[in-house]
Amino acid sequence: MDLTQNYFQLFGLRKSFSVDLDKLSRSYRTLQKEFHPDKFANKSAAENRLSVQITSLLNEAYSTLKSPLKRAEYLLGLEGKHLSKDTHTINDMGFLAKQMVWREALANMDTAVESHAEPVAEQLGNLLKDVQHERQSIIDTFEQRYNQQQWQEATQAVAELHFVEKMCLEIENLEEKLLG
Repeated sequence: MDLTQNYFQLFGLRKSFSVDLDKLSRSYRTLQKEFHPDKFANKSAAENRLSVQITSLLNEAYSTLKSPLKRAEYLLGLEGKHLSKDTHTINDMGFLAKQMVWREALANMDTAVESHAEPVAEQLGNLLKDVQHERQSIIDTFEQRYNQQQWQEATQAVAELHFVEKMCLEIENLEEKLLG
């Protein structure tokens, strides 16, 4: 196995934001079986270390390509557009306003869960749907900008996607708190 290949090449995929997740999973499982360290237990120490390195690389590559956010960041990195804290600044005032409304709604729901003041499950579900809808819109925007090699706009979409992914996680955490 050529360890200098990019993640797409490792799995026999075309370098693109759109990834056939079924093909990715099948390729990952096939390669994991081929290079699993258990198969190299009776081999030399060097071969065993190499299988561990390959398995680690495969795990990282799979995790990256499976996640839209990580995949977007990786693709930008392949183009030499590495994200820094400066590029995570969001300039879209409409998005920032939406972000503030979501944050306030989530804080109010968290307070309601803590005080058992009112049922919030439906409100939380609606908020999650809104945020997931925005997530898909940002993903679509990233893909368009990436394909058009509009790097600044693609980078901006990734910055927004970071926020939305974090927001989804916080909503899911509050749902768990509500159920628990």
